[in-house]
Amino acid sequence: MVRFEAVGKDYGEIRALGEVSFELRPGEITGLLGPNGAGKTTAMRIMTGFLAPTRGAVYLEGQPFDPDTVEARRRIGYLPESASLYTDMLAWDYLVYEARVHGLDPDRRVPEVIRQVGLESHAHMPIRQLSRGFRQRTGLAHALLHDPDLLILDEPTSGLDPNQILEVRTLIRRIAATKTVILSTHIMQEVEALCHRVLVIHRGEIRYDGPIAQFSAAGRPSSGGAELQQIRFIVAGVELPELRDLLRDIPGFLELEEVPLRAGDRIADAENLLHVRLTVESPEDARPAVFRLAAGADITAHADTSPGPGARFVIYEMTRERTSLEDVFHALTRETVAGASPRDPDEDEEDAEQT
Repeated sequence: MVRFEAVGKDYGEIRALGEVSFELRPGEITGLLGPNGAGKTTAMRIMTGFLAPTRGAVYLEGQPFDPDTVEARRRIGYLPESASLYTDMLAWDYLVYEARVHGLDPDRRVPEVIRQVGLESHAHMPIRQLSRGFRQRTGLAHALLHDPDLLILDEPTSGLDPNQILEVRTLIRRIAATKTVILSTHIMQEVEALCHRVLVIHRGEIRYDGPIAQFSAAGRPSSGGAELQQIRFIVAGVELPELRDLLRDIPGFLELEEVPLRAGDRIADAENLLHVRLTVESPEDARPAVFRLAAGADITAHADTSPGPGARFVIYEMTRERTSLEDVFHALTRETVAGASPRDPDEDEEDAEQT
């Protein structure tokens, strides 16, 4: 549907977007992620035809994208984070007005999009009286008026309450059945709930482009089939330095750190317990090795779970933690804190537009 080939955008000395290449496919919902100033806004504005790239090319259905043509613009719908609406107008009248601007038949198209976004009950209210959720529906109806093939959504659930978020998610899924959708968001739950695919941009470069199902592995520093594992467990009968020395024998040992008990942990005599997180990089599950060490068994005897000469410590609880999307996002963009430029490239972009 949409293809970026080595697309870059500069503002003087500021590089807002490097030579990025990716493709948006029909029927997919793609999540566009990145910290502030990563280049997301620049990429979306190039995608909508609002900005021209400094270098590279954008293709729409295999043809060079010419934003100056009416046909190209009709294939794209855009809902910004803060949609510009005429708040003194009724929602219905506003959509009729916009339909006429697009050269559409309002008697046919407006009722269709109002049904599509579930705005029927509030269509004859002034927009200023609508809740944020219904204002968002009005903006979405506007973006869908001309029945675009590509729908670009910028923070579509920002500021909504939990019920409104679920409703908007349902709308987006329904729309995606017949359109290509890309949404920019900082909310990882949104990505997990909606997206088939993830694009992570950081400092103007693509850091990840792939299925959501594989995203949790993207931030793991792995090699030779090894996997980064984090195992949280609660033990007794051992001090942290001694436990660390014991666990160093586990293949792929990286780190052992003490962590506070969580609110849900209700274990008697908690003051005498040690709560730790073990980080290991290994192709095999590290938990059996921890059990063997605790029992004093030979760590290399994988099939042997019998106790050794003497138990070294007692395990009260052990859980392998699931890597969160936030953890992966941080791993992919972690140099933001130490190496980020002093200004947000998207802020520089806005300054350039004003001048």
